[in-house]
Amino acid sequence: MFTKILKFTIAAGLALGLTACTKDEKKENTSAKVEAKKTVIKVGATPVPHAEILEVIKPLLKKKGYDLQIVEFTDYVTPNIAVDEDELDANFFQHTPYLTEFNSNKNTNLVKTVGVHLEPMGLY
Repeated sequence: MFTKILKFTIAAGLALGLTACTKDEKKENTSAKVEAKKTVIKVGATPVPHAEILEVIKPLLKKKGYDLQIVEFTDYVTPNIAVDEDELDANFFQHTPYLTEFNSNKNTNLVKTVGVHLEPMGLY
């Protein structure tokens, strides 16, 4: 039960805060064209649990006129590069320290829009 509530809370946060994470904002005239038709949001995510969480909010976004397209990745570098090259609108998988280091190492200017959950990890 708690897991479902947590997933729904994260999904709702994403639905409200999911925006492009690219280094440059889209031009105003482009956004006017997009509003005339169904808006497609292309998001990169790792399969478990991030893509699963996005699948939960997909129907909610569809009701609001958004077509969420989920692109699954099994590494952590490729989705950031895809966002930087405008192949994706956003990605859903990392925490701020990783993003800061990635920007520094790869000379990118990606920005955080909303926080994401962190999976619990045990130290052995």
